[in-house]
Amino acid sequence: MRWIHFFFLTVLYFISFTPHLHSETDSKYTGPISRSEKRILDGKLEFEKTGNFPLEWKLYFKSKQGDFVVFYDLNGDEIHFRYRRNKFDLDAEFFVKDLFIGNPYLVKGEWIGYYYYPVDERGKRSSLPTPKKLPGEKKEIIDKQSIPIFLLKEYSEIRTNDLLY
Repeated sequence: MRWIHFFFLTVLYFISFTPHLHSETDSKYTGPISRSEKRILDGKLEFEKTGNFPLEWKLYFKSKQGDFVVFYDLNGDEIHFRYRRNKFDLDAEFFVKDLFIGNPYLVKGEWIGYYYYPVDERGKRSSLPTPKKLPGEKKEIIDKQSIPIFLLKEYSEIRTNDLLY
């Protein structure tokens, strides 16, 4: 009986102090983009307050979709960057040939519009976005579901000097 009591006390002690042993501020590798880096929702809040949308982002590359390259932040929110005029723009294809899925990039562009998912009369959000050019309605731009559209100017891969072992 004593051993069972001792065992339960040991388990209880271990469970209560384990969260204190491992904190996020420990010297763990958190990735090349810090957790404090600006997110897309932060950019929308900045636009709501100042009227300016950030033009430089630290994001991860997701994919190419049509004439756009898609990047995402640590929350999983997306930004679409238009990189070519049409499907025959071979120079633009050469420009983005080095993008690799999942890699972090410092991406710069010119803000040209946004995708907005309208809400119908029943209050249901459409599954197909409506592309809108600037200037747009502030309410639509800061909507959590809207996706900013930029014209891709430049990008560079973010590299880390940390050694992983």
